[in-house]
Amino acid sequence: MQPQTAEIERAIMGLDRRDKLHLIEVLAHALQRDQTAPPPAARKAQLDGLLLELDALPSESADDGFSNRDHDVLLYGRRP
Repeated sequence: MQPQTAEIERAIMGLDRRDKLHLIEVLAHALQRDQTAPPPAARKAQLDGLLLELDALPSESADDGFSNRDHDVLLYGRRP
């Protein structure tokens, strides 16, 4: 056990029942929040970038004489 964990356990033992329940509630809320997710402004910027990339894609199939099936064979190496 890490020294910090032992110290936390000693502190918890000193709490009364109501404070322990409050601590459980605080910890549960902290676990529900995704701490690794970027902030909303960063997510919006990422989404805006993706939408710009999508807008830059051609909306029609290429005029190269190949069918969609031909493209699949070239991309995936097998016939569907």
